[in-house]
Amino acid sequence: MEKVAVVAQIVQVLSPYLGATMAEASARAHCEKLGIAGATITAEQAEALIAKIASGLAVFVGRDKAATVTQEIRKALGTEKVA
Repeated sequence: MEKVAVVAQIVQVLSPYLGATMAEASARAHCEKLGIAGATITAEQAEALIAKIASGLAVFVGRDKAATVTQEIRKALGTEKVA
């Protein structure tokens, strides 16, 4: 997956909850913290990024809503798990 596209999708989903600037800054900062560099991102890296974002998001919207939002992110990225 293209890193730019993944970050853009994450920002699009997070923006209604955090605002565009905070969503963008959060996604980029977590990429750096996780060592996600370069133009591409693996599915495993994307999942690690989503998990990292979810932990911080819980502070703003609560755990239940954070879980819902992370599912929205997975759906937007096409990585949602089917039960």
